[in-house]
Amino acid sequence: MSELTDRLWEQFGSLSLEELPADVVTVARHCVLDWFGCATAGSREPLASILRDEFVSESGPCSIVGSPLRADPYRAALVNGVAGHALDFDDTNMIMGGHATVPLLPAVLALAEEGGRCGADVIVAYVVGMEVQSRVGTSIGGEHYASGWHTTSTIGVFGAAAAAGWLLGLDSERFGAAMGIAASNAAGVKANFGTMTKPLHPGQAAERGLMAARLASRGFTANSGAVDGNQGFAQAAGSGTLDRARIDSLEGGWATPKTLFKFHAACHLTHAGIEATTSLLAAGIDLAEIEGIKVIVNPATLDVCGIADPRTGLEAKFSLRGTQALLVHGVDTAGVAGFEDGPINRPDIQTFIDRVVVETDDALTNMQTRVEVSTASGLHLGASDVGRPNTDLVAQGIRLRSKFEALVGPVLGVEAARSLGDAFSRLDELASVDEVFALSR
Repeated sequence: MSELTDRLWEQFGSLSLEELPADVVTVARHCVLDWFGCATAGSREPLASILRDEFVSESGPCSIVGSPLRADPYRAALVNGVAGHALDFDDTNMIMGGHATVPLLPAVLALAEEGGRCGADVIVAYVVGMEVQSRVGTSIGGEHYASGWHTTSTIGVFGAAAAAGWLLGLDSERFGAAMGIAASNAAGVKANFGTMTKPLHPGQAAERGLMAARLASRGFTANSGAVDGNQGFAQAAGSGTLDRARIDSLEGGWATPKTLFKFHAACHLTHAGIEATTSLLAAGIDLAEIEGIKVIVNPATLDVCGIADPRTGLEAKFSLRGTQALLVHGVDTAGVAGFEDGPINRPDIQTFIDRVVVETDDALTNMQTRVEVSTASGLHLGASDVGRPNTDLVAQGIRLRSKFEALVGPVLGVEAARSLGDAFSRLDELASVDEVFALSR
């Protein structure tokens, strides 16, 4: 095995629920709840329907979220993974460097449902995947994302492979093979942001990570050094080598509690600007007096949210200018309906987009934004940083439950949404994951 895969195996290959700190288990439950809500609502999006028509029949051991249809584990991981990212409303983790749950959890749930595994196994497998992909993500560095790779997919495939490998009980040699196979299945480019193909990326990562683990479990061979070795993933798609000092910095710690949750249905890099302007509007600025808004962000943010003239709801999710125009015209950015095609094409909103100017400042991180709102009475300054994980897990859980019910209620009904939320709150106590899937149908 390579130094990296050997180290990851030693840390997480035989992890147990008893070894997990309480906050890790709590946040893992939050992540599962949040993803399932996003996937249920996302199952109503056109891209999810296209994938079901293409790939899903009415037979198979695995559930398709938001549907009575069934599929084999691979197709379930793919279709559910895409649905979970369809709204771009799912969580992120800045250590991993992308949307952390969506490329990982669909593989875990498919394999767990097929095998009749308990909720505790889902929690542990999820944490294994999260911790492994976070270490690969942080060590490959920001150059990977900056050069155009979509880390949610390219890094997430390693998390899916590791998590599925834990469920399959891989030994150290076969774990290394799974990571090597995953390295040859890491794909996804940022050029497709703002289209249906962005959500396709994590679905493919879940499917291919599952494939990597299952093939490895049968003795399929791969170079365990394909992640960090000569001519491997880091060399081909990163800065040349993995930064092991960053892995060292996580020694004895956990990445899972660093997860950031989204409470606006748009790209996370628009959220700081939304929050900053919201605080100014709450202070009493009159829309009629606003002459213009200046949004100041890190230059790299424009590679993600730089769509200048959005014409679809999907494009608006990746537009600093579009989200500001929606916000100041009273569109609820926390609601899915705010990012349908109708709101962004309102004449008043399209006109206002031209009054939003975007500038850059290298001193800001991707999760920080400053805004300057110009009115007839003067200039109003605001700022926000959405890169800090919530340390009040009780409050976070309450807010996520509200978000979950708002997403799931219109699809399954209010009572079903509440029952499903209750089941997720005790996920680690469930004898079988079949209980949550039965409720979700």
